[in-house]
Amino acid sequence: MVTSLHARGALGNNVFLALTALALGLLIARLPLTVTLALIGGGAWLAFALVEPLAGLAFMLLLGPAEPLLFAAYPNLPIPWGQIGVAIFVGGWTLRCLARRELRWPQLPITIPFAVYLFAITLSFTIQQARSPFAGAQELIKWTEMYLIAGMVVETAGRKKLGWVIATLFLVGAAQAAIGLWQFQFRGHGPEGFRILGTHFRAYGTFEQPNPFGGFMGMVWPIAAAITAELLCRWHSPLRVTFDARRHYTFFLGLIAVSVTASATLAALFLSFSRGAWLGAMAAAGAMLIFWPRRRWAGLGLAAGGLAPFLILYNLGLLPAAISARFADVGDFAQVYDVRGVHINDSNFAIVERLAHWQAAINMAEASPIIGVGLNNYEHAYDDYRLINWKYALGHAHMIYLNVLAETGFVGLAAYLFLWGGVLFITVRVINQSGLPGFRNLEGLTRPLAVGLLGVWVHLTTHQLLDNLYVGNMALYLGALLGVLCILCETQRVKRNSEASRFTSYVS
Repeated sequence: MVTSLHARGALGNNVFLALTALALGLLIARLPLTVTLALIGGGAWLAFALVEPLAGLAFMLLLGPAEPLLFAAYPNLPIPWGQIGVAIFVGGWTLRCLARRELRWPQLPITIPFAVYLFAITLSFTIQQARSPFAGAQELIKWTEMYLIAGMVVETAGRKKLGWVIATLFLVGAAQAAIGLWQFQFRGHGPEGFRILGTHFRAYGTFEQPNPFGGFMGMVWPIAAAITAELLCRWHSPLRVTFDARRHYTFFLGLIAVSVTASATLAALFLSFSRGAWLGAMAAAGAMLIFWPRRRWAGLGLAAGGLAPFLILYNLGLLPAAISARFADVGDFAQVYDVRGVHINDSNFAIVERLAHWQAAINMAEASPIIGVGLNNYEHAYDDYRLINWKYALGHAHMIYLNVLAETGFVGLAAYLFLWGGVLFITVRVINQSGLPGFRNLEGLTRPLAVGLLGVWVHLTTHQLLDNLYVGNMALYLGALLGVLCILCETQRVKRNSEASRFTSYVS
C-alpha cells in the first residue's frame, strides 16, 4: 500500500513536470525568437548566478549601468533594474553561505570611515525632518550597498579569484566604451543637445548623459592602463625568455585584452566631451605618474613631463578647436559669483545654470549649516532656495562637495572627506608597501592595481568638482572597486604575517 502511494506520488510529480514543460514549450513557441533567446539565456545565467556569486556580480555590474536606458524603455517597472542585479548577487552569496552553513564577514579596512559617514548622513534626514525621508532612505541604502558589495567581493573572490573580478570590471567598461564609440562615430543620430563636430554626437553609453558616462570611463581606464604598463615592463624584461610557449601565448593575449580595454575606455572618455571627465583624466594620469616610481621626485618629473606638452600646445593655440573650445571656459567654473544679474545667452547658459545651482546649494548650507536640509533632499528643497530665473532643479548641485554640504551640513561634509581621505590613505599605503614595478615585483599585480585604483579615486575627486557621479548605479561599480582595494590590503597583510613567521622561525 505504501509502495503504491509512493508510486502514485512520483507519477503525479512526473505528470506535473511534463505538463509544465509542455506549457512553457507552447509559450516559448508563440514568442518572438529574440524574446525566446533572451528568456532562455537570462534564465540560464540567473540560475548560474544563484550558484556562483561571481556570476551574480557580473550580472549586477552589467545591468546596473544599463538602468537609465532600460528605465526609458520600461518606465513602469516597480523594482529598479540595478536593485534586481543587487538582489541576484546578494541571493547567490546568501545561498552559498547557507550551503556552507556559515556566515563569514571579512575585516575591511574601510569599515570605520564608512561607519562614520553612514552615521553622519543618517543624522541629516532623521534629526532634520527632511522634506522627503524616502529620498534620504534611498541614498542611505545606496551607500550601505556600496559597503556590503565591497565585503561580499572580498569574501567571495579573495586573492584566488581576484583576476575574475578584474576581468568582469574590464568587460563592463569595454562594453560601455563600445556603445559610446558607436554613438559618436556610426549611429548618425542622437539628442540634438549632444551634437558636436558637425554630424557627430557626444558619447553617452547607456547612461543617457555624457557626463556620468565620462565619469564611468574614468573608473575603468586607470586600472587597465596601469596593468598594461606593468605587462609591458614584463614583456621587455629579460626574464620573459624563461616563459614556455603556452604561458607566453596567454601572456600576449592578456596584454592585448587589457591594452584594448585601456585604449577604448580612454577614447570613449574623450569622446564624451565632458569637461569634468577630461579634467579628472588629467588629474588621474598625473597622480599615477607620480606614484608609479618608487622615488617621488622621479614621479613628479614624469608628471611634469606629461603635462608640459599639453600646456605648451594650449598656450600656443595648437590644440584642435574642439578641445580648446571645451577648455576655454573651464576657468569660469572655478569662480563662484552671484549670477542673478547675469545676462543669459546660448554661449554662457551651461555655466550660469551650474553656478545658479551652486548658489542654491550655498543658500541651503547657510540655512542649515550643521546637518543640512536632508540627505538626497537637494531637489526637494530646491524651490525654497533657488534663484528666480532657475525654476527647475537638476537633481543635484552638480558639485559633490557643495551638494554634500547642502544636504548633510558640515557634519556630513567632514565625514565624506574622512571617508575618501581614508580610502586614498589606504591606497597609497598599499602602493608604498608593494614591490617595485616591472618584473622585479614577483608578488603579482598588487602595485599596478593599487596605482590604477589611486587614479580612479583621483578622477572621482576631481571630476566631481563639476558634477555628482553617484548616479546610474555607479555606486555598485565603486563597491566592487573598493572590494578590490580591500583584497589588496588582505594580500599584503598575509604576506607580512608570512614573512614575520619565517623570521621568527629563523631566529628560533
